[in-house]
Amino acid sequence: MTTRSELIDAIKKHQLYVTKQPGGKRMQLRNGNLSRIKMSKITLEDAVLPGANFIQAVIRDVKFDFCDLFGTNFVEADLEGSSFVRADLRGANMARAKLRHANLKGADLRSGVMVIVDAGREKKVKRATDLANADLQGSMLSGANMAESNLSGARLADADLSDANMFAVNLAGADLTGCNLSGAKLKNANLKGARLKDSLLVGTDLTGANLRNVDLTSVDLSQANIANSIGSKAVTPLPEDIRELINSHTEWLTSGGSSGVPLNVTGRDLTELDFSGLDLSAACFDDCILKGALFVDAILAMTSMRNADLRNARLSGAIMNGVRMSYANCAKAICQGVRFGGVEQRDAKGNKTGDVWRADLTAADFSHADLRNSVFEAPQMKGAILSKANIAGVAFGETDLSEVELTGTNIGAILSGTIPEQV
Repeated sequence: MTTRSELIDAIKKHQLYVTKQPGGKRMQLRNGNLSRIKMSKITLEDAVLPGANFIQAVIRDVKFDFCDLFGTNFVEADLEGSSFVRADLRGANMARAKLRHANLKGADLRSGVMVIVDAGREKKVKRATDLANADLQGSMLSGANMAESNLSGARLADADLSDANMFAVNLAGADLTGCNLSGAKLKNANLKGARLKDSLLVGTDLTGANLRNVDLTSVDLSQANIANSIGSKAVTPLPEDIRELINSHTEWLTSGGSSGVPLNVTGRDLTELDFSGLDLSAACFDDCILKGALFVDAILAMTSMRNADLRNARLSGAIMNGVRMSYANCAKAICQGVRFGGVEQRDAKGNKTGDVWRADLTAADFSHADLRNSVFEAPQMKGAILSKANIAGVAFGETDLSEVELTGTNIGAILSGTIPEQV
């Protein structure tokens, strides 16, 4: 079955099959090409269409209930109002599809294991169902099995996801405003930067979930299980203007730079604000007053804090790979378990170049700071001051400490590193 007329004839016969009329025949087509096809208000219920190509098709109010749609391609298809009740959509590609008010109750959206031919040999490849940037507003997904599927950037406002299995699902940057997530299983899910305003989280399992950069000011987590989740700890609410800037920064991170704006608060007075658990990678805090600010467990990779006032700030557990902190004042800061690592550089195609962007701590002042158990992976430290800092358990590794002030430190308690003889 290759021609479009034959496909249309098969669809007509399937209508007769569903209604049990003479001449009916169940539609069974593997890897069929139905790209850009237009149909509405018909039923393909119980059809067998694995690997079918529906790219950019316009399929409104069509019934796919109980269909075998394993590994199908619905990229950019318009499926508004269509029904996929208990359909097999494992490994399907539905990126950027329009699924507003679609019914996917009980659908199987788990990863699919595909058999591909490579160099003449068959091998099995696991492929996650892809709903990235799909529009699922108002859709019904109660009881659906979405384990490990990709819903990053998806619009799910007012959708019903009650009792759905969403184990390890990727919802980074997704809009879940007003969603019903009661009873949903989101263990180990990635909700980084997702919008959860007015969502219903009664009996929701969020154990081990990543909630970094999620604005929780209007989210009720009291009846959800948030054990071992990241970013769910109660923090002091940020000022509205700063929260809006962080939301835009999060959108920039989760969209890969295609939307949103990186955070730049150069010169602002942010004394004692709480940024704990946030991903502030590549943000700019140059010349900021951050006295007593909290960055506990924050991600500050490639973040710029040059000449910032971080006296008495708390940065325990922060990831500061590639951070730029030249001339920052970190006196009496709490930096336990901080990682000052490097960031591997990549070219335009995402391939590693072999270059590493090292953290820059040139002339930074860590006097009297608590640096216990921190890791220094050869950052630039010329002129840095660690006088009377607590460096017990610190791993300096191959860091050049020849021009670092270490007077009064407990150098005998470091884990690794070479301390200059003149100290």
